[in-house]
Amino acid sequence: MDSARLIYAASESSADLYYATRFFAPDPFLYLRTSTGTSHIVVTALEIDRAKRTARVDQVHEWNDLKQRWLADHPEQTPTTITLTLRFLQEQNITDITTPAEFPVLMADQLRQAGITLTPLPDPFWPERATKSVEEIAQIAVAVAVTGMGMEAGIELIRQATIGENDMLMLEDVPLTSERVRAEIHARLVRDGAAPHHTIVAGGTQSADPHETGHGILYAHQPIILDIFPRMENNGYWGDMTRTVCKGTPPDRLAAMWQAVADAQEVAFGMIRDQASGGAIHQAVTDSLTRAGFATGLDESGRQSGFFHGTGHGLGLEIHEAPRIGGKDQRLVKGHVVTVEPGLYYPDLGGVRLEDVVVVEEEECRIGTRFPKFLEV
Repeated sequence: MDSARLIYAASESSADLYYATRFFAPDPFLYLRTSTGTSHIVVTALEIDRAKRTARVDQVHEWNDLKQRWLADHPEQTPTTITLTLRFLQEQNITDITTPAEFPVLMADQLRQAGITLTPLPDPFWPERATKSVEEIAQIAVAVAVTGMGMEAGIELIRQATIGENDMLMLEDVPLTSERVRAEIHARLVRDGAAPHHTIVAGGTQSADPHETGHGILYAHQPIILDIFPRMENNGYWGDMTRTVCKGTPPDRLAAMWQAVADAQEVAFGMIRDQASGGAIHQAVTDSLTRAGFATGLDESGRQSGFFHGTGHGLGLEIHEAPRIGGKDQRLVKGHVVTVEPGLYYPDLGGVRLEDVVVVEEEECRIGTRFPKFLEV
């Protein structure tokens, strides 16, 4: 008897499955890797020829072939996907499988009822995903460069705007909105082969909420956070970048916040290297912001203020993946690709966040983001 790893998912939404197969498909298919390393996928007739050409697996099978073999033995029964999965495992002499934590519950229950030992693994299912190959680093670099093109398009609209009545930003005689800037960013990303996802263009006090996408008219003399994280259509790798800008004259407090965040980011850059402690980096960033006079805690209304999220996260086939740079200590190793994104948020003023992507190397980190950082536009 043999044991194996089993995934049933759509690779367009499952990074683990795409990582294993390098095959994009919008509908679920079956992946099996035996303990000897032999890999299989089972796909529909719609995908069989493309899978044979492009999937990085040893064997490609078709569901209909399994179905015909099943019907030859059980002519009076119509098999389900779960029935055919069990048949496939039996044909491969598999009785013991491990699955990702998000494996379908109904399929897991029925496989267990049929005598298969099934053990879900907590994330990460493929721990090796965290350490990127030279090829992967190059693909992420392209994604980050494309992200920068989107950032340039968005900031250029803000730069072109004039300051109108009540400090509204005006462009072509109409108020400039978060929605218009976001649309311009998305258009540029799509032209460059990337799919945008929930791009943030949050102005004024909206920017005090780190995940507020932003809406409505943008105003002068206030922070505008632009956080762009597209996924490349051709290979599934993500870019990620954040800038905070201000059209007009930033208030002294905003300028001080921006500089404190930029300085804290440099602290992190100076500490990131092979075997560095993510927890220690996060604490140093927090300390840097506190020394600059920006405390973290609840404001008078009970809202979070200051720096209350992690310093960074892994980037690759998922926008957030291992490792993390935050309160829970994780060790960085050579080949990790991580973001560095300190921020400050105060509900009465707004927020400042700066985010760049770096590659962890032996003695230092290599900054992969080339787009400049500036506050005033």
